[in-house]
Amino acid sequence: MARRRKPDPTGSPAAQPAPATYAPVLNAGIQATTARVQEMHNAISGKTFDALLMLPGLSVPTRLVQGAHDAITTGVYAAVRHGANALLALAGDAERLLVDPTRELEGRELAFRSALNAAAGDALAQAGSPLAVQMGLHADGKTVALTRDALAGLRERVCVFVHGLACDEQSWWLFPDAWRGSAWQDTGSSYGVLLAAELGVSSLYLRYNTGLAIEDNARQLGEHLAQLTALAPQVREIVLVGHSMGGLIARRACERPAEADAAWRQRVHTVICLGSPHQGAPLEKLGHFVASALSLSNVTQPLGTIANARSQGIKDLRHGLRGKKRRPEGLALRLVAGSLADEADAMMGPMVGSVLGDGLVTTTSASDASLAGDVQRVELAGLGHMALLNHPRVYALIREWLGASPL
Repeated sequence: MARRRKPDPTGSPAAQPAPATYAPVLNAGIQATTARVQEMHNAISGKTFDALLMLPGLSVPTRLVQGAHDAITTGVYAAVRHGANALLALAGDAERLLVDPTRELEGRELAFRSALNAAAGDALAQAGSPLAVQMGLHADGKTVALTRDALAGLRERVCVFVHGLACDEQSWWLFPDAWRGSAWQDTGSSYGVLLAAELGVSSLYLRYNTGLAIEDNARQLGEHLAQLTALAPQVREIVLVGHSMGGLIARRACERPAEADAAWRQRVHTVICLGSPHQGAPLEKLGHFVASALSLSNVTQPLGTIANARSQGIKDLRHGLRGKKRRPEGLALRLVAGSLADEADAMMGPMVGSVLGDGLVTTTSASDASLAGDVQRVELAGLGHMALLNHPRVYALIREWLGASPL
């Protein structure tokens, strides 16, 4: 929720107002959508007029009607665009006056910003928009600066949690009711809290732009971990836990050839992937098919343009990390696959897992049987995709895998 900026009690000159953020992006979306609707309108009407022009005796009146139609529709769509532009320009002025640019994002605004970046984060970053999420480490609801003082409190073992598409660090606290009736119902409601209490592990939470390409986010993650290890020499082991897309980014960061001899890479012994589409996600495969099909006709091509405007991060989920099978020395992969199948349904369970999986990722993709080496796979029946973020059955596995330090 927007807040009024507090006056400077020192009487110093007021700071420059923050640049408008949401209004320009909303305006760009309206302008693009209006253009696509106009293109479809023209394609449909064009086919109608072309058919009438072929009828004897109707060519002259058809041309007159077509000319009037085109003039009217052009004016209407121009009015919509100019009206939206003027209205949102006023909204942008108000936003510059009311929004505090230094505020720490949280709650619904952070969730909205994360979803927006999932859809168009690559375009926002390319345009230099202040709405583009910048990668950073967080803990206790605050940004963790990459300085020696800020990192001095980290323990020898650090767990970095990497969220999935359209999410942020808040997602690791979803569904707290899942802990009721478990052995940990009185001690914690998130993996990080329990790891600190039971194993003395420090937890950091990565926030990143999920609309960027997986390769770009993997490179940036490597850069952040390099700074962390350089500034916090007391950290001897880093564990990466990634949910969905986050698991792909964590795994790819470790597997990039450029990181083979990096100091941070020598500290990462375990990568845990929760519901990660290593072999691709069915929904994005369907999205690619739909976008391609819509582009076959000039009538539906504007819809295909809209469908194809989804971010590169989403498009990368079509194939996951299929084909990238480099297995670094000393890296243990722990793969957790959820399944909507009931735990008691032994007959239908495998079929449901292979077709529906956890609702977004199939068990085949999340388990990726083609990965060799130090790989353990666990399928958890009755857990959907988002439930993997915060559930005692998942924590029990993480606790088992991290129970004893290999150092």
